[in-house]
Amino acid sequence: MKIHKIIALVVLSTVLFSCNFFTDSSPNRVFELIGLNANKIPQSFERVFKEYYQQKVNGTLQALADDQKSMRPSTCVEAVNFYYGNTFKEDIKKINSLSQTEETKPIIEAGIELFKYAQEVQTNDFPKIAKMIDDGKTEEEVNRAAKELDDTKGIELDKKYEKVMKLLLPYADKHGVEYKKF
Repeated sequence: MKIHKIIALVVLSTVLFSCNFFTDSSPNRVFELIGLNANKIPQSFERVFKEYYQQKVNGTLQALADDQKSMRPSTCVEAVNFYYGNTFKEDIKKINSLSQTEETKPIIEAGIELFKYAQEVQTNDFPKIAKMIDDGKTEEEVNRAAKELDDTKGIELDKKYEKVMKLLLPYADKHGVEYKKF
């Protein structure tokens, strides 16, 4: 009786893995991982840092406490690292795990390029502007730095986003993925 259960478990596991049960690469999953997660990319770095500047002035900046359950007062650099430091690492891993077909390969590649670039900006550039806030730079100086980031890397990020959407939306339409544009 035990051997029958073991054989049944092995057969079930084989079926699940051969059907990509754990690596669902359906059109809905491709759209979810790439299209929906792209909404996490800020549309305006200037707006992000205006909010952080205001939180610093109000004394409401927070990051995760050592107990990993509550929030604590923080510097702007700590808050930015907490909220943006690893935003896309898990998304990149999940996108990389999608099964590629001839149809999805360019979408997946463009998605990875977009998320890696966004991660790079958030890892390298966000802390620099956050440090300006912590160092007591004026609101105008912070806004100028954030606007410069919008006008350089933000423009490049927008191009990468548009490239993804030009590939992803027709794919979603072709496969009956339901979504709404705003």
